[in-house]
Amino acid sequence: MVVLPYLLAVAKLRGVDAAEECMDFETMVKVPSETSNLTSRGHAIFAQLEVTVIFKDWKRATELLIEADNLRVSIPGHFVGVRFTALEALISFKAAQASPFLGRMKWKRRGLKSMKLLRSWVKKGNGNAVHLLYIVSAQLAVLEGKGKKAEEGFKSAVKVAARNGLLQDKALAHELAGAHYTAQGDTFWADYHKESSQQAYSNWGAKSKVVEEIE
Repeated sequence: MVVLPYLLAVAKLRGVDAAEECMDFETMVKVPSETSNLTSRGHAIFAQLEVTVIFKDWKRATELLIEADNLRVSIPGHFVGVRFTALEALISFKAAQASPFLGRMKWKRRGLKSMKLLRSWVKKGNGNAVHLLYIVSAQLAVLEGKGKKAEEGFKSAVKVAARNGLLQDKALAHELAGAHYTAQGDTFWADYHKESSQQAYSNWGAKSKVVEEIE
C-alpha cells in the first residue's frame, strides 16, 4: 500500500495511465484512515502534495496540508520528513500570499516554523535540505516584498539543486523564480526561468507537466 501512491504520482507526471491497482489518491487516503493505518495514509497525502505543488494547484495543496497536519509523526524516515517540511513551508507561504490579514499571519507562522526546522537540519550537515531551504527562503522573501533577496535565493536553489542532480527541485526553483519575475513585469527573466523549468521537468521525465505548461 505504501508504494502505490508513488506509482500513481509517477504516472500522473509522465502522462500515462496508472495501473488499475493504483486506485486514486482519494481512495488511498480514505482506506488507511478507516483502518487507522496512519503510515499508509501519510504516504498517500505526501505523494499527492508533491504532485499538487508540481502542477501549481496551490488551493488543493493548502487543503491537503490542513488534512495532513504533521506527517513527520506518521511517516518514519528522515528523507520524507525533510521534503514534507519543505513543502509545508512553501505551501504555507503561498497560502499566506492568497489570504487576508489574519489568515496571512497564521500561514506565515506555520511556514516560519517549518523553515526553522529545515535550517536546523542544514546546520547539522543535512545536504538534502540546503536547496530546499533556499527555495522556501526565497518564497518568504517574495511574500515580504524583498525582491532582490528572493532572486538571490532562487538562484542559489537552482545552483545547488543542479549540482546535486535534483532536476525536479531545479525545475521548481526556476518555476517559482519565473512567477516572481512575471509579477514584477520582467518578461526577459520570466521567460528565461519558464523555459529553464520546462527543460528541467522534461529531462526529469515529467511529460504531462511540460505539456501543461506549453498549452
